[in-house]
Amino acid sequence: MQGIEPKFHSSLTDRMEYYRGLLKKTAGASDIQPSDMISKISELGELYEDYLANKRQLERSIKNYRQYHNDLRKQLTLRVRELRRKTRQK
Repeated sequence: MQGIEPKFHSSLTDRMEYYRGLLKKTAGASDIQPSDMISKISELGELYEDYLANKRQLERSIKNYRQYHNDLRKQLTLRVRELRRKTRQK
């Protein structure tokens, strides 16, 4: 199945939590440079956008896999019915 690997997903969310914590700590600090704050905010925004894109990809992959599985199950059911008919006719 395609999509996000669990390790990548947890790594991404851990990094987001780390930057969120940094932003909370630095929000009260008066000695922080505005450029540092802006760079941290932009990096957190990029991580969040990356997370959302990967989440959408995973949802599409799950949907495609479910459809593929259902199609195979239907084909198998039809094939089993045909085989049962053939065995009854003999």
